[in-house]
Amino acid sequence: MQENESGGMRMSERGTRLMVRADTQLSEMIEFFGTLAEADLRKPCPDESAEHGTGDTVGAVAAHVADGYHHLGRFLQATGYIPGPPATGNNHGHGHAPEALPDIRDRLTSGKTPIGLLADLTGEQLDSPPPVGTSRFSDGRRTLE
Repeated sequence: MQENESGGMRMSERGTRLMVRADTQLSEMIEFFGTLAEADLRKPCPDESAEHGTGDTVGAVAAHVADGYHHLGRFLQATGYIPGPPATGNNHGHGHAPEALPDIRDRLTSGKTPIGLLADLTGEQLDSPPPVGTSRFSDGRRTLE
């Protein structure tokens, strides 16, 4: 965050744009899951990389996405981009157990909290690559944006 004219803090413009983009994507997903029935969660998703062309179920993919948004907050704290108790390890994995539709919508909705942290990131932070090995995407070249 940067200081404004009155001495308070203001959000970074780039961080805010990133936050809005992520929030919009998650809102669209929450809205989409509001149109589904429980049976839809058990439907397989196509996966061209899978041996038989089918991948995880719709419900498992939704749980994976929700976990990614929750991981965002832990990652930003663990890498020092934002203040807070450091989290350890990469808790973003696969193999999610089937969940009920209301639970998936709740997990997706609660993913909005970590998205708000993006607005606090400065341009310098968005341009800097996280330390190698802090996540499976941290290669020393890829930036947060």
